[in-house]
Order: sequence, then structure tokens, then C-alpha cells
Amino acid sequence: MFTVKRRTNAVTAAVKYALATSLIVSPLTMAEDDNEIEKIIVTGQKIDRTLQETPASVAVITNKVLEEQKLNNLYDALSVVPNVTGEVGVGGFTIRGIDSFNVSGGGNSFLTSVYVDGAPLPMREIQQGGFSTWDVSQVEVLRGPQSTLQGRNALAGAIVVNTYDPAYEYSAKGRVILGENGQQEFAIAAGGSLIDDVLAFRFTAEDRDYDGVIENIARNNENSDFSNSNLYRFKLLFEPIEDFSAILSFSKSETEMGVVWADAHPSYDNDYRKVNFNDPTWEFTDSDLVVLNLDYYINDIWSATAITTYSDMQYGYEWDGDASPLPIAQLHDKRSDETLTQELKLTFEYDNLKGIIGAYYSNLEVKDKAIGNRSASFNQLGVPTLLVAAPENGGLGLPQAVAEQVLALYAPVDPVLLDTYSNLYREITNTAVFVDFTYSINDQFDVFAGIRWDQEKQANATEQAYGIGNAHLLPNPSDYAANPMFAQLVAGINAKLLNMASQASQNEPLTSKTFNEVLPKLGASYHLTNNITTSFTYQQGYRSGGVGTNSARATLFTYDPEFTDNYELSLRSTWLDGTLVTNANVFYLDWQDQQVSVQLSGNQYDRETTNAGKSTVQGFEFELFYYPTNNLTLTAGFGRAKTEFEEFLVAIPGEPTLDLKGQPFADSPEWTANLAASYHTDFGLYLSADANYQDSALADTMYQNSNEMKNLWGENYVPQNDARTLINARIGYQWENYDIQLSAKNLTDKVYDARGARTNNKTLGQPRQLSLSFTASF
Repeated sequence: MFTVKRRTNAVTAAVKYALATSLIVSPLTMAEDDNEIEKIIVTGQKIDRTLQETPASVAVITNKVLEEQKLNNLYDALSVVPNVTGEVGVGGFTIRGIDSFNVSGGGNSFLTSVYVDGAPLPMREIQQGGFSTWDVSQVEVLRGPQSTLQGRNALAGAIVVNTYDPAYEYSAKGRVILGENGQQEFAIAAGGSLIDDVLAFRFTAEDRDYDGVIENIARNNENSDFSNSNLYRFKLLFEPIEDFSAILSFSKSETEMGVVWADAHPSYDNDYRKVNFNDPTWEFTDSDLVVLNLDYYINDIWSATAITTYSDMQYGYEWDGDASPLPIAQLHDKRSDETLTQELKLTFEYDNLKGIIGAYYSNLEVKDKAIGNRSASFNQLGVPTLLVAAPENGGLGLPQAVAEQVLALYAPVDPVLLDTYSNLYREITNTAVFVDFTYSINDQFDVFAGIRWDQEKQANATEQAYGIGNAHLLPNPSDYAANPMFAQLVAGINAKLLNMASQASQNEPLTSKTFNEVLPKLGASYHLTNNITTSFTYQQGYRSGGVGTNSARATLFTYDPEFTDNYELSLRSTWLDGTLVTNANVFYLDWQDQQVSVQLSGNQYDRETTNAGKSTVQGFEFELFYYPTNNLTLTAGFGRAKTEFEEFLVAIPGEPTLDLKGQPFADSPEWTANLAASYHTDFGLYLSADANYQDSALADTMYQNSNEMKNLWGENYVPQNDARTLINARIGYQWENYDIQLSAKNLTDKVYDARGARTNNKTLGQPRQLSLSFTASF
């Protein structure tokens, strides 16, 4: 048996001291020119274009916005983007109502990828907060399918993060943030020339701590939702000859976080922020990331780029397996995701033709080993259904009244204590070639097209062992010798329970399947004037099929890919001598062959994936950027994403079949909006505020009619994420090379369910958080 131990960093105190004292000696740095609208370059579509030249729906959060609004992590950054939602610890984020990982329960590939300097992040790192935005130059959110250029895991979109590269001019900056609930953040970034015009470096470091707000009753009211993280990044720029550059980057990040959910019950207050479990419960990630980017300027028309990435992420958890104050069950997990990618691309630009030709390879190897014990109720294992189901369906065929009498005999062993061991191996190899180009017919009309041939091979192997830890509490058939029928029933039920554990305890050898697909894109742009462009795009989205594991039966199964057809209209415009920018996209997405999780028996772990779903997504995004004076900036965004299942039946044996036709996806708010204003006086004082609205949404689609949920919350209960309008405000003062700012997140202390209760817990939104920051740069 192995355990996971919380780490302590021996240099943390020294780093914090160095980061804090570095701010004291920082002289003036060159100020940005606020008199001009910043020309934003989009890099996430492999060819650098300005935002106004990009037909795809892209939101770009610049470093200026990240730092001024204190958007310190991925989920903070996403909060200011229309039709994008998400919160740390809830499970992921959504783009246009589509969850980053799953909407229909099946499949093991993502629906959205996150890239940092060209390297894809593993799932667990995204869920743990993704990355720090300290020393990030910009975050690009690409809404809608990106499968032609990005390939796998881009059916809903992609997020592209670019950190600052080294420069030959020396510069440095540092920041300290102190806030409520134990918030402490220390960060520095510095770089410059090592050899003039040949070799330069940049170093970044950050340490963040947060105590939390949720109290654990069973552990002397310690905070269960703590989080700690640190980041170190070192980059080298090497330009030995003209027209060639190489950037080597090494990053190391570590995170630790507790659980963000709180106990829930109909009798509790809406703002109940307590849990009650005795065992340590927390997760960690430890990630190393290496990126090598080679650029060669061949001539005035052609250039070549090679991007090599390698990441090694270690994830683990220590978990209270029964989530109670009793010392019953505890789980441990260790997982490694090792990823190697290589991309080669040639870009070209003639007078009327420009584009990209590329090839891509990636290999992901996952090893996941879990051990421990957890409690599982008879309802979760499907025992009540087993008792009344017909013998031809594997049940005992008992009348309901007799079944209830039998269940009463098993009260001491409900919940069952499952002793578990699992060892999963998964390897995914992806190979692709792609072409994307734009041809200008004349000054007004452009046509663009792309195509990708994509091959993905998935291989899975699994090893499982299950036992019943409290089997000694099972009723003894010999105790019912006077009632032969009950004695026979007890013997039969005992055998069924033990057989469940035995059936799940098997080894499955490596099984693989290969998928080959061709993914097209086609569109056209019409330039009404130099400042107004409309475009139409058709693009196919794709998520590969795969190989999965049925935990209850310890068997492997395969399933096919799923596809979307996406149709999109876009408008890009600038007005009022360039001080007003308005952009809009209207889209319709048709989703076929959705990978659906099917429960094969009353046992909730008896699941397999099949292609049995259809759905649609339609809506729009509208974004406005207005700079009426040199001191005032106004931005606004408004989005609608209406998701709807066309075909999706949830059939759980023993419960009524749930037809989800016409229902939205889980965690999919239909309406989102944001508004922000920033005013800088000529003498250094500045004020900024933003408001973000998110519509209510179903917290759970597939299990909204489960007996377990209805027994606790009532027959008509439907789990909902609350609608909310959150207001954030900042006031600060800048002088010479220094900046001090007072910030308030969730200024009105809005109480809301970020993830509504499905059973006995829910995730509340963060309460008001006040903080004071001090920044210096030179």
C-alpha cells in the first residue's frame, strides 16, 4: 500500500523573502502607450493574424487586463469572456455551453484543449486551476471547433496561453498580494541579455497560498478548501545567425488543494460552508514542462517552425472514502501523464495566397494506480433492483414487500465497504498532416479552406481487485434455519454481493483501436470597407473513439468517434477613427454520434460507452471595445449558447427511463454577459470595475431522476446552478515604477450555488475577497 504525503518546500520562505524585498529596489520601466488601441495578434490558429483579420470567434485577454483585473489563473481569465464559464474545482469549464471534458457521460478524450507555449496540458492540471497567469503575455480563447488546425480534443474550442519570451533589454517586475482568508502571493519576473543580440534569458517565479473558507467539523474546524501553488519558469532565447531563433523553456509547477464543496441538506442555510469528514482529503499536481521552439525565416515568402514539447505531470490524492466523521474508508491515488509532441509547419505568404502546411505527432502515456476502501450504498450497487428484477434479467424476482423485508436484514452492511485496487495503463498516439490557406480573389473577396488527416491509436490495459471489507456483517443463512425461504434468499444475496466483487476483480490485457479521419474547413470573407469584414465558415469538429473499462465487470470495450458540423457567420468592424471596435459571431452546431454512457444494470459502476446521442448548439457572441478618451476604456460582451439534446435516453435498470430530448447540457448557462470600465487619471489614481452575469443551468442532466436524489431532496427536485451577477472593483495608485491596488472580488458578497446539490454536497461560489497588492517594475 502506498500513501500520498503533502509536500513542504524547503526554499519557500527564502523565495518569499527574496520576492518581497526585490520590490523595494525596482526602478522605472518604460510605460505602455495608452493613446493607441492595442493591435492584438492571434496565434492560436497557427498563423499570426490580428484579431480583426480572424474570422473564428476568438477572445484575447492581454497582459494589461490580466494584471489590472487581477485575473490570476485560468478560471479568472475565462470569467470575462462571453459564452465561457467555469470555476476552479468544479470539474472544468464550458465553451458555448459545451463542457471541456464531457457532456454525455461517455468517452475519454477532451472536448477542449489548453496549450501553454504550444504544449497541451493534462486533464488533471486543467481541473486544478490550469496555470498561473503571472508573466503571461496573453490568453486566447477560441470558441467553436478547431479540429482542422488543432486536431484532437478541440471539438468545442481551444485555449492558447503565451508566456513572455526573453528580450535583450534588461527588465524585471515583482508583485506581492495579501488578502483575506490567508491569501498570500509573491511573484517576480526578470530577464535580459547574456550575449548581446545572441543569447537572452527570462526567469519567472511565483508562490501562492490560500487558507480557504470551508470548515471541517471533524478536524477541529480546519479549512478543507485550502490551496497552495508555486511556479518556476526559465526561458532562453538563442539567435546565433540572422533569420533563425530558438527558444527553450522549462517550467515547473506544483499545486495542492482541498475540496471546494460543502455539505448540503434541505435543512441547511444557503450559505452553509462546512463539511464533516475525519480523513485528510486533498489533491496535488506536480508538473514539469519543456518546450523547444525553432523558427527559421527562409525568405520573404516562406518560413519554417518546429515546436517540440515534453511534459511529465504527477497527480495524486488522499481521500476520505466514506465522507463521514468515522474512520471507515480512505482512498489513495497516484497518476502520471507523460506527453511528447512534435509539430512541424511551413508558412507562406504570396501577394494573394497565404497559408500553412504542417505535420503533427503526439504520444500520451497514462499510468494510474489507486488503492484503498470506499463505501457504496446498496442503491449505488443496484441491490434493490437486483431483488425485484426478473430472473431472466439476472435478478431474484421478489415481490416488493418481500424485498423490503430482506433489505432490512442487511442494514448493518449498508453501505458496503469496498476494498479496492486498480491499475490502469493508457497510451494514445496521434499523427496528423494539415493544410490551411486563404486566397484573395480581389480587394473585397477572400476564400479560405483547410483540411486535416488525423490518425489516433488508443490502447488500454487494466488490472482490478475488489473485496468486501465488512463481509463479516453479512447475515448468516444458518440464523434463518426456521425459515428456509429467507435462509435461501440470504445465501443467494450474499453470493450475488460476493460475486460482484469477484466479477470486478480481473485483469484485461492491452487492447487497442485505431481511428482515421479527414476533417475539412471551408469559408469566405467579404470586406465591405477597410474597417468592416463579414465571413462565413463551415468546419467539422471531431472527438475520437476510444477504448474504455467497465469497472463493475473489469472488461474493456470500444466505441466510435463523434462529429459536429459547425456553421458560423462573423462580423469584424472598427468605427469612430478606430476608437470603437465591435465584433460578433453567430453559430449553429449539429452534433452526431455522441458518445453516451450506458448503465447496464442497477450497479452504477456497470457502465460502457456507446454512440447513441444527437444534439444541437446555437447562439451568438457580441463584443465591444470603446476608447472614448486616453484615460477611459469600456468593454462589453454578450453571449447566448442554447444547447439541446435531440436524442439521448438514460435507461437505469429499476428506474424510469429518462428521455433527455429537448433538455440542455449540464453546467450550460444559456446567457452570459460582461461589462468592464477602467479610468486612469493623469496624476496616477485609477479606478476599474467589471460585472459578469451567468444564467442558471442544470447541475446534472443524466441523474436528475435518480431515487437517491429524490429521497433526499424531494420528488420534483432538479439540481440547478444559480444565476448570478458578480461585481469586482479595484482602486489603485501608480507613481514612477510602483503600483498599489485595493481589490474586491464579488464585491456584493453574492451567495450562489456554483454547482447545485445532486445528493449531499454542493459547491458554493467564493464569498467576497478583499486584497491589497503592491507591484514594482524596471
